[in-house]
Amino acid sequence: MPLNPQKMKSYLQEVDFEKIKVRFDAFWQREVIDRPLISIKAPRKNARQPDELMLEEYTLLIIKAPRKNAKQPDFPIPDSLEKRWTDLDYILTKMRFSLENTLFLGDAIPFCWPNIGPDSFTAYLGGDLKFLDEHTSWVEAFVRDISEYEPFFDKNNKWWKFMSDLIDAVCEVAKDNFLVGIPDLHGGGDSLAAARGPSNLALDLYDKPDEVKRVMKRLTEIYYEVFNSYYEKISKVQEGSITWVPTYSRGKFTALQNDFSGLVSPEMFREFFLYETEELSRHLDNSIYHLDGPSSLGNLDFLLEIDTLDGIQWIPGAGSKPMAEWVDVCSKILDAGKCLQINCRPAEVEFLLKELKPEGLFISTHCATEQEAYALLKKVEKISSL
Repeated sequence: MPLNPQKMKSYLQEVDFEKIKVRFDAFWQREVIDRPLISIKAPRKNARQPDELMLEEYTLLIIKAPRKNAKQPDFPIPDSLEKRWTDLDYILTKMRFSLENTLFLGDAIPFCWPNIGPDSFTAYLGGDLKFLDEHTSWVEAFVRDISEYEPFFDKNNKWWKFMSDLIDAVCEVAKDNFLVGIPDLHGGGDSLAAARGPSNLALDLYDKPDEVKRVMKRLTEIYYEVFNSYYEKISKVQEGSITWVPTYSRGKFTALQNDFSGLVSPEMFREFFLYETEELSRHLDNSIYHLDGPSSLGNLDFLLEIDTLDGIQWIPGAGSKPMAEWVDVCSKILDAGKCLQINCRPAEVEFLLKELKPEGLFISTHCATEQEAYALLKKVEKISSL
């Protein structure tokens, strides 16, 4: 049975959303109203939680610290992997499950984002979307020769039609209850790497540089079209934008990214991929670039020179040092006049607030319990009052 919008609880009423909007307005201006932005999430007391293997499928509102002997969801789970990605009733029920069992404190905003994986953009161009498990999907390379590749966005494409239906279904139950996030968009270099294969694209950068630039320009044009379609649908039920980077803007906002660029030299990044970020950041009202892992740090100086790019999300990457050991990178971003969004462990928050300038800073963290979350928020407010 589809969810009845009239029976959906308003999770936005449980947070001071108007005050949060004002804080984000200040964030984009590199200003502070009363304290730096901080998103604190935790499992609600007595929350029903999925087991650890199912956590990642609960959108970005996932509970990061599952308790032992946690109760399992009491709704049926489809018997095939593809259905778990495409059954609208199942997806909506999971979204509500996550919202019901998550505590939102500070500047955490209740939201859900329609999602079929990072390669969804490439799937709209003809890629065959595959599912490994409930939180991993990808597109198999399908372009044999970049010289023959003419990216075409077909609105009759199976995956585009599904995403359109998914966004509509989420929007139907979201109005005044929670925000709908812009789906993950890996265009440009990441899309080309998915379509061509990363190793083949790396060779193309040397062998057919003009063809890479040609395709990149066309992919940027398609990005506009896809984003605007997303934004138009979501704007019917809410003001502003949010995405998997949990930053709110009253206008057009999404996270820009190119994970493939971490595999090439900074000079190649500037030659082939910087153009896309420059163009897209001009198109958006607000933008944050997702900088993922130490291998991407060579590109940071070029990104900081883009006047229309508001900020950077710095992610050290799996297996790297904790955020508290990246103060030099964080300070460099803030000192360049850019916003900074980072994720860290609760125990690191106090140190980071003392070491980093508050203007333009946004910290996100997950606590294990409600008690820990409330205590952390109280500590943040105390630090800000000094």
